[in-house]
Amino acid sequence: MRKRRFGWRLGVLVLAALFLQPGGGTRAGTLSEFAYRRLEQVQKLMEQARFSQAEKKLRALERRARKGGYEEAVIQQTWGYLHAARERYPQAIEAFQKALATGELPKEVALELRYDIAQLQAARQAWPQAARAYEAWLAEAKSPSAESFAFGATLYAQLRRYGKAIDAIRKAIAMAKRPREDWYQLLAALHYRRKELAAMATVLEKMVALWPRRPRYWKQLASVHYLLGRRRRALAVLALAYRQGYLRRESELLDLVNLYLLEKVPYTAARILQREMEAGRIRRSGRNRQWLGEIWMQARENDAALKELEAAARVQRSGPLHLRLARLLYDRERWREVVRHARRARALGGLADAGDAWLLEGMALHELGESEKARAAFRRARAYPRSREQAERWLAFLQSD
Repeated sequence: MRKRRFGWRLGVLVLAALFLQPGGGTRAGTLSEFAYRRLEQVQKLMEQARFSQAEKKLRALERRARKGGYEEAVIQQTWGYLHAARERYPQAIEAFQKALATGELPKEVALELRYDIAQLQAARQAWPQAARAYEAWLAEAKSPSAESFAFGATLYAQLRRYGKAIDAIRKAIAMAKRPREDWYQLLAALHYRRKELAAMATVLEKMVALWPRRPRYWKQLASVHYLLGRRRRALAVLALAYRQGYLRRESELLDLVNLYLLEKVPYTAARILQREMEAGRIRRSGRNRQWLGEIWMQARENDAALKELEAAARVQRSGPLHLRLARLLYDRERWREVVRHARRARALGGLADAGDAWLLEGMALHELGESEKARAAFRRARAYPRSREQAERWLAFLQSD
């Protein structure tokens, strides 16, 4: 809670309440000339942050004041402002309560004091007491302000009374002359706490419209749409954030790439991944280059895929990667390289079925005219259930040749 300056209202209160009789006498609801002058001095000292001197003068005045009357009420009220200015919140609350207990303060002043007590209780994080004081004030307040409803919302949020907090902050937002960013942030957070993601998305959409240069709102909105299963909307929001330069971290950029893949747009996914790797915002690691190659394959851009996979294979020890390269190279009739990668794939291991590597090696050897070696490879492939049938056909073909 932001700190308040309580002392500034004192002069207004004293001057408005002063009704001096001729000769300086007093009646109920008035201050003596002496009390008025001393309180004026105390106020000036407080405005100059000379709190120790203000305390001395106020303590001297308190000893001379009549007990239980209007003077005591104003003195206790002044003590409350002084303690609050020095961040002595429990003492400030006690002083305000003493001032109220006299029953001498005007109704409007007493009501404002109750609001001050609620704020002080909040400052010391006594949330239940703060909420009780706030609700007592709210029950009598004629025209609560937008700020007062926002204050109530923060109290209810701290007490996990999220429904009441949402009602209060919505009233504050509706009453505000200009949008308050922190109020919208609170409303979005409250909906999140209640797991009301659709409502949270609606609030975030408004926030994106009001504060379009806040990257975090774009990212939060995309995340909420994704959690709601609205992948296309999530992609649209994140893509727009990317075009505006709001995605800078690697994790954010990879999220965008993944969303394009989920929506079956591999070409754009590959373009972004390649661009960001070249810009240095995504690491040019072997794993990322392999992933880029695989995405290019999905996009049917085999030349680009081959380039990335070959680069990845130079730094990664991955059997499946070498097998994928062997397949791509077979389509390009680069037979010697097919044999080399098929053998490397088996050596590194991790294959779902090593028979595939034996088949590719045999087929490439056949194209190279090395029939005996091809037959040996097919006989090895025949030992694996998934490649057995195809290996048998090749052996039969080579036998009849």
